[in-house]
Amino acid sequence: MGVMRRNLFLVLALFTALCISARADFTPAQQTGAEYLINNGYSEAGAEQVLIMKNRAAGEPVEPLYEKKHNKFVRFLQNCYSYLDPAVDNDERYHHDIHQSPNVKDL
Repeated sequence: MGVMRRNLFLVLALFTALCISARADFTPAQQTGAEYLINNGYSEAGAEQVLIMKNRAAGEPVEPLYEKKHNKFVRFLQNCYSYLDPAVDNDERYHHDIHQSPNVKDL
């Protein structure tokens, strides 16, 4: 009975060692890159949020990943709607500098 347990333990340890290194070739920087996220089914907005969070944590300047092209009328309507409904995410929320003291633009 002891020999069988030891052999089973060795086979289980070997199987575990082989399975652990399955995705060791990707670094966290590669896994959170915009191209990798978009190719794996995330939206452009999600990839942009990850990029903004990484840049803010590293102290690098925050720039938009994609330029959104709309005419003046569409931008006006979006700004009016985002003013009326504060739960709507607009570009100003993501791309403004965060200060420790409260400001009118933080509302």
